[in-house]
Amino acid sequence: MTELSIKRLRTMAYFITAADEIIQEEGIEKATIRKIAKRAGYNSATIYNYFNDLEHLIFFTKISHLEIYKTRLYEEIPDDLDPLDELKKVFRIFVEETFKNPYDFYDLFFSKYSLQLNETVTLYHKIYPERLETENKRLKAMLSKNDIYKRNMALVDNCVENGYFPNKEDAERINELMILTYSGLLNRYLETESKDVEGYTDKFMVYLDMIIKLGLS
Repeated sequence: MTELSIKRLRTMAYFITAADEIIQEEGIEKATIRKIAKRAGYNSATIYNYFNDLEHLIFFTKISHLEIYKTRLYEEIPDDLDPLDELKKVFRIFVEETFKNPYDFYDLFFSKYSLQLNETVTLYHKIYPERLETENKRLKAMLSKNDIYKRNMALVDNCVENGYFPNKEDAERINELMILTYSGLLNRYLETESKDVEGYTDKFMVYLDMIIKLGLS
């Protein structure tokens, strides 16, 4: 890595850290370009040399919650777990972490920059190379997908290959039902300003079991 690219990544880290500190201290609505630049020790115009806009910069601050989710996957999902059990376990961890930080997960998967999530995570790891990686090939394949439908489909495909779901076409419908159920519950969680992480997680898992039974029948 060249000295210039190292400097660029370091500068991006300054801006991400400054934005995250302001969000934690004052709330996301107080995180302005001007305030972030001042805390990082740069002028406002410099930020646009590294990020498209304020929303793009703030998107990077939300990756930390995705990293917590990934760390749990690496620690709690063994390589040899049955594919159907793996699907359920991954989803439980995912929805638990979602409802702990619902606004951030909504933005990560359903916002303007969500289709750039994989590229953002890749760059995030260059900025913070100490972040944990995994040798679990199935999880790595799932996490490499660039949108939430493709990510979950990687797990569903594994169930198809192991005889749990009859065919690819049905599996795609099952996958869509799972994601629509997730996004629907997340929207309701946000609309009602709920704090019931456990209750919403359990509710989703009931729905997930119902969807899986439809696929198995």
